Amino acid sequence: MDRLPNFPDRPATLSRRDLIKLGGLAACSMVIPACAHRIKTGENDIATMTMVEAWNPLVASSYIPKGEKEGAYDLFKKAVEASTDFSWLSTGDSVLIKLALNSANPYPATTDPWSLYSMITLLREKGAGRIFVGDSSGVESVHWQKDKKRGSSRENCRKAGLLQVIEQTGAEAVFFEEKGYDTFVPMEPEGPHHWKEPVFVTSTVYDVDHIIYLARVSSHVMGDITSGMKIGVGFLREDSRKVFHCGGDSFYNMYEEINQIPAIKSRLRLIVSSGTKVLSTFGPDNGHITYPDTGLVISSEDIFAHEILAYSWLLHNREFETGFFDVGITGRFTKIRSLINKGFVSYIWKEGSFINTPSMPLFIPGNIFAHPSIMNAMKRNGGLPGQIQWEQVNPSDKTIVMARYIEGKILTRDSAKV
Repeated sequence: MDRLPNFPDRPATLSRRDLIKLGGLAACSMVIPACAHRIKTGENDIATMTMVEAWNPLVASSYIPKGEKEGAYDLFKKAVEASTDFSWLSTGDSVLIKLALNSANPYPATTDPWSLYSMITLLREKGAGRIFVGDSSGVESVHWQKDKKRGSSRENCRKAGLLQVIEQTGAEAVFFEEKGYDTFVPMEPEGPHHWKEPVFVTSTVYDVDHIIYLARVSSHVMGDITSGMKIGVGFLREDSRKVFHCGGDSFYNMYEEINQIPAIKSRLRLIVSSGTKVLSTFGPDNGHITYPDTGLVISSEDIFAHEILAYSWLLHNREFETGFFDVGITGRFTKIRSLINKGFVSYIWKEGSFINTPSMPLFIPGNIFAHPSIMNAMKRNGGLPGQIQWEQVNPSDKTIVMARYIEGKILTRDSAKV
């Protein structure tokens, strides 16, 4: 691990087959008005919400110039060190790096191999013992039931270029479904929550001292964003994932609450995302990929603060890095997210009916504090944060305009109520 390998930073592309599939969905979406679905805004909740003066979470970031990852380990390290002092890590402690491995598609559809290499390198420097790296992929590509198996998270990890990094660095790969169906443990989120039955979570969370989420910044056709908060779905067994996808009005709340399960919450130390490329529309596996001249590495001990900055960066890439055609085609699918989810549940689990799957409300992005998952977290904390502290470790004249846009989303005390 004395030399950082060369990670070609080429933008991933969609296959002709993907484009044909997306084009067909787009044509369907054009004939379905947005008003066909209930719109959830959360604006009224924000208007009556109080400020929690003592809640001032910190999030840090580094700016990464396009195409310069090979020499940018120090910038990754500085962003992480600005967000945590590693006092939680004692020499020899075990760490699970939880990937975003929904599919076999390369970054930004999955975790950035460069960020994985950098995180393992940093943990070694800080004295970590055994480092486990893994996930369980989305049920569209990996569906292991009690008596049936389809797909492999290990193979997805290899195709995404992540397994090679794990093996090269001497970390240990762990794929939750491989441990066996009955090794998942029934748990519940802490405090009031929207899960109506126990959540089956991989027992791997009990095998480690600490957990780090190593995410990406991406659009999600159903949730609008997938970054830090939604990554926890990968801990779940397939039957709990079905319950989640049938959550209807509670869909957004339920994925945020996975992170409140005590066995996860008590070990979650850090959330880090590589945003040098962004899946700005559709998602989580396909869509328009931006490759901005200056990207971000985002790091925080606070999952809420991380989500706010990641969401701001996603919206920046939609607005300034995504063309009109892509916004109008792949960006339009989110308006039929409820229909897509119904079809997804019917296709994957092949039981029940399209009609019987509860509808989910449509959230139209704008005020990021009004996103239902973010709103759920704020209600648990008693209101809006007094301030989100954003530390930029290497600002420059080239990043001023970008920073002002993001500051308008996250830093002004009254911005959440605008």
